[in-house]
Amino acid sequence: MKSKEQIDKIKAVVLYILKKLPQGVDYIHLFKTMYFAQQEHLAVYGRPIMEDTFVARKHGPVPTLTYKVVHCAERQQEPTTKDLDDFISSLSITQKDGHQIVKAKECATPDMDELSASDVKILDKWIARCKDVEAFDLADLSHDKAWLKAKRQAERTGEDTKIPLVDIALAAGASDAMTQVIRNRQLNSMALR
Repeated sequence: MKSKEQIDKIKAVVLYILKKLPQGVDYIHLFKTMYFAQQEHLAVYGRPIMEDTFVARKHGPVPTLTYKVVHCAERQQEPTTKDLDDFISSLSITQKDGHQIVKAKECATPDMDELSASDVKILDKWIARCKDVEAFDLADLSHDKAWLKAKRQAERTGEDTKIPLVDIALAAGASDAMTQVIRNRQLNSMALR
C-alpha cells in the first residue's frame, strides 16, 4: 500500500490535470497524460513525478492507485483504507457517450506544495499534447516497448504486470547514465525503508 505522502502526491497530480481540463476527461486521457508525463520526467530528471505503479492493460499503461480511486469514486468498489477517502471524495464521475468522465469537484484543488516546478512543466506539456487526441489513439501511442514487455509477461502469467520505472524511462529515450541514476535512486529508496 502507498504511504499517505505518496497518496497526497498522486492526488495532487490528478487534481492538477483535472483542474487544467475542467470539462473532465475519460479514463484513457487521464491515465495516458499521467503516463507520458511520468515517462518524460524520468528520462529528463531521473525521478518519477508520482509513485503510482503503472501496469500493462489492454489499452496501455494504467496507474493502479489512481484506477482504484476513480473506481471507488464511481462506487464500483469500497476503499480499502481511510487514507484514500479524501482523494476519492475530491472526484466526481459522470457518463458521457458511454464513457466515464472524471472531474475534480468544485471545492477540490491540487496541493501545489506537492508539485515541483519540473513536475508542473512536464504535466503542462502533456496535458496540452493529450487533450485533443482521440482516446484510442492515445492508447495506441502508449503501446511502447515498456508496455509491450510487461503485457507479454501479463499474458504468460495471467496477472497484471508492473511496468518498471527503468523500462518506462527507456521507452522515452533515457540515456544509459539516466537509467543508472533511476536504478541508484530506487536502491537508495529501498535501503531507507
